[in-house]
Amino acid sequence: MHSSMRYVATAIVTVGVAVGSAAVAAPAIVHAAPADCAETFNLFIPGTWETNEAADPAQPIGMLKPIAEAIQRQQGPQSDIYFTPYMARAFDNGYTYADSKNTALTKARTTLRAYGTRCPAAKFTLTGYSQGADAAGDLASEIGNDRGPVPADRVLAVGLLADPGAGTKGEIAVGPRTAGTGIADPRPQGMGKLSGRVTSICDPGDLYCSIQKNLNPLLGKLGSLLSTIPSESKVATALTSDFSKADLPGIGNAVGELAAGLTTPGGIDLARVRAKADKLANTIDPLADLIDSGAANRTAARLAAAPAGSAEHNAGEVLLKAGESDLAAATAAVKTIEDTAAQLLDRGVSTLQENSPDAAALTTAAEALNGQVAPLVSIQVDVLGSASDILSLLKPSALVNQSLDVVANVTALDFPAILRNLTLLGQKVAAMDAHGAHQVAGELNNQFQPLVKLIAGADVKQISQVLSAIPNSQGYIQFAALATSILSGVDVLRLANIVGRIQEVAWSVIEKLVPPPGQQPDLAGAAAALSGLLPVGQELASVAIGPLTSKVQALDLSDLAAAPAQAPRGINLFALIGDGLSAASFFTSSAHINYGSLVVDNKGRNAIQWLGDWLNQEIGRAN
Repeated sequence: MHSSMRYVATAIVTVGVAVGSAAVAAPAIVHAAPADCAETFNLFIPGTWETNEAADPAQPIGMLKPIAEAIQRQQGPQSDIYFTPYMARAFDNGYTYADSKNTALTKARTTLRAYGTRCPAAKFTLTGYSQGADAAGDLASEIGNDRGPVPADRVLAVGLLADPGAGTKGEIAVGPRTAGTGIADPRPQGMGKLSGRVTSICDPGDLYCSIQKNLNPLLGKLGSLLSTIPSESKVATALTSDFSKADLPGIGNAVGELAAGLTTPGGIDLARVRAKADKLANTIDPLADLIDSGAANRTAARLAAAPAGSAEHNAGEVLLKAGESDLAAATAAVKTIEDTAAQLLDRGVSTLQENSPDAAALTTAAEALNGQVAPLVSIQVDVLGSASDILSLLKPSALVNQSLDVVANVTALDFPAILRNLTLLGQKVAAMDAHGAHQVAGELNNQFQPLVKLIAGADVKQISQVLSAIPNSQGYIQFAALATSILSGVDVLRLANIVGRIQEVAWSVIEKLVPPPGQQPDLAGAAAALSGLLPVGQELASVAIGPLTSKVQALDLSDLAAAPAQAPRGINLFALIGDGLSAASFFTSSAHINYGSLVVDNKGRNAIQWLGDWLNQEIGRAN
């Protein structure tokens, strides 16, 4: 690693002092750039999970590492290398993809502005992969449209690899031709003054940078939504889990260490007890939240059906054992231990005697905790470890999979026919027409079966929020958003139950009026049974006729004419969100992580080699 790299961090820190003092200092003679300024500053933004906010920016990592090393070999100390440390997560740490990308943008802007100010003669290159390409492309668009931290004429080249904003005007596509654009949508402002200096490479099978939204409109619009939604939005609660501090493989040891800390000879170290309880809370709380969200119940069967030994199958096993555990009680027990230890420490008590009442309360909670998480602790450590990544993305995975299924089913429902039958059923009941009520209730039962299945398998309220948040929705997506909005405000299960009861009452009336051969009609019994229709009919009116009619009137049924019979199905949600996970492939392919093998020119160079050569070429031309 060349010597000038040691000065990059120092330059970024000290520029704040230099700029801050400029306002009060006397005019100074212009000096040459500091000795530690390189001719070219090469900023890289790694992909999801390839870095973190505390990473060393002088250390090349991830997919872009060979590109940086190629520049180092050819340019030597004349080029500085900087790998942007940022959150680099997506939905698994309590924050959304958009939150994470914004940390990359903020850090990159600050870094470029600082280096550019301190080293006025320096030129720049930007390179990003995946989420990093999303940020680098946005930054390039800002610079090209005169809104960036450095002027466009100081940027030599921008390389984007697997860019979710692929297809932006002004960039040059390199390599195999792709049929679609990026899942986060091309940047509306284009590359401006940087047009022609931005290259984009995308594997045609990589949905992040190549999705045909005209063929997959729902998946495409969900991708647009997920790439922009911030954590403070209502929908984000359903998308995010915070597994960033969870240690599933260590849960057994953590429980044992906590119990051991309460039986320490010479007294209980309360600071140590609180630290162990905090560690357990970081693991148990997000898992309990996952179970409470319903995402686990709706995906457990799919995960369990995955091949034995796979990360997905192991995640299914963990969910099974989590369901057998009492995580709600375990969360409460850990909180009791945390709060008790914290309160004692606040009072100045650092050591607790084993025979004290407070020690007894802590021990009781710890013993209960041991039993509450026993099924989870029984799982092998390697199984827990391989399941962690899958579980951390289960909430968004489940929600989007459910959204796809709900749209597919809702758009196939005949809402006008259901509404007509509900109205007709009320009329038949009011007229005490048992035959008619039985016939209409039978039809409604058949119509309600897919609805009941839909409600049982998905959180319609959350999905309604997701669909309503999709911008510029039209056709069957708009219809689905309106339909799920209606269903989210109607007690469908109760409605189905009422229809079933009407059918049963009507049938009992018919049986008494038309008994089997050899039996006399029971007119009194039929009359008594018939009288039971009225209260059920009144309940039907209160649940369905008024509320449902008013809601359906808001639904533009003409949208259904333009909608296909079904929305896209069978899409692996991990292809949308699981950037970088070996278990989360795109339709079982490795398109998103295959750029070291993707041949992009007639010389046989792969994407990584080509970008390294191209950046070196552009740097060489400027020097």
